[in-house]
Amino acid sequence: MQLIEGVVQNYAWGSHEALAQIQGRPAPTEKPEAELWFGAHPGAPGVLLDLIEADPEGQLGQGRTRLPFLLKLLAAERALSIQVHPTKAQAEAGFAADEAAGIALDAFERNYKDDNHKPELLVALGEFEAMAGFRPLARTAELLEWLAVPELDFLHAAVVDGDLREAVERTLHLPAQDLPRIIDALTRRCRDVAGQDQGWMGDVADLVVRLEEQYPADVGVLFGLLLNRVVLQEGEALYLDAGQLHAYVRGTGVEIMANSDNVLRCGLTPKHIDVAELLSVVRWEELADPRLRADNAGVYHTPAEEFSLCRIDGTGQVTGPAIVLAVGDTAECGELQVESGSAAWVPAGEEATVRGKAFIARPGA
Repeated sequence: MQLIEGVVQNYAWGSHEALAQIQGRPAPTEKPEAELWFGAHPGAPGVLLDLIEADPEGQLGQGRTRLPFLLKLLAAERALSIQVHPTKAQAEAGFAADEAAGIALDAFERNYKDDNHKPELLVALGEFEAMAGFRPLARTAELLEWLAVPELDFLHAAVVDGDLREAVERTLHLPAQDLPRIIDALTRRCRDVAGQDQGWMGDVADLVVRLEEQYPADVGVLFGLLLNRVVLQEGEALYLDAGQLHAYVRGTGVEIMANSDNVLRCGLTPKHIDVAELLSVVRWEELADPRLRADNAGVYHTPAEEFSLCRIDGTGQVTGPAIVLAVGDTAECGELQVESGSAAWVPAGEEATVRGKAFIARPGA
């Protein structure tokens, strides 16, 4: 077993305080800190990547040559992009097409960075707000009728017709010169009603106002009307499979995902947007409640084959290969003392007792 440190990623949407506070460092930090990566990803090289490259089967077990997941601490102070991830088959086809077209891996217009899918699971460490999956259309129609913004008649018509894809296509194909006027009309109305006691609709209005403040005149603001607004409490989770449109809005959590950098975006971002490719990847179905809770043993069950995640608050057992991430206080992993915001690597074939508050990440079944 060995202690490993996370690699900080300084993205603009990150927090100047959350990750530093978890690790007991001075805050606020000079740059926003969005993520701490724990794993063997080439984008964040470190001790674990070196260990696995030197002895893959010794560290991971027979038949494995790479760690199939990436574990993160994530802290969002601003909303992330509206995004979706492809299936494995879509990723393979898209990567091959980009390669055949001779598009450089680091090119702005590159869609597929690898040939893998990216299922992901996020567990909240406190209150965590996100947009995830399409809200049932009947509720979205109710929302649009309550807001009564004439500039959104194009959207209301598609929603009433029950056509999710048409609603999204109309939104993404709005003329650029019309967007500021439409979003201004929407946000002015949302400011008027956000303070009213209208339950979930008032909360959505407040979200729209905040998104517009962060990303003025951005088409992604309109997706606050179409996607579920989800507020997780500590220990609750979101599982996001291929094709599910989503965006994290604010909060801190533990995230685990398959090793992939494939992201298709459609708003709240200065990065590349390929509308046609995104439309081909999105799953056109309603999602009533995207939240996920752990079972009595602290395990979050998902269909993902690349990873499994378990939350420990007390005492538990771990069998390698696994990463044990301490969050909130010092945890024990065997004889190792793991400080909050740090992790321990347990190689294949080794076992240890974990004490304290921690997350155990392992390859899936």
